[in-house]
Amino acid sequence: METYCDILGAIATGAHIRTHILYKANLSWTVMQSYVVELEAMGLVESKDDDGRRVYALSDKGFKLLKQYLEIKEELNPLPS
Repeated sequence: METYCDILGAIATGAHIRTHILYKANLSWTVMQSYVVELEAMGLVESKDDDGRRVYALSDKGFKLLKQYLEIKEELNPLPS
């Protein structure tokens, strides 16, 4: 789950091509490729061809899931006293 959300977060913060997603999410090429395919199949990520280059963006569903994940993660991390 964390890896999926790392990829969603990378895309949400401006990583729209594969190599940028790879570096921002700190993943290997093979792992990143398979996760992005799965995220597309789930309808969380959309891709399009932009002058011969595959560009990725979050779908509305992807934004909602990432927002929920970040809210839950924040709730589980107690504030320092």
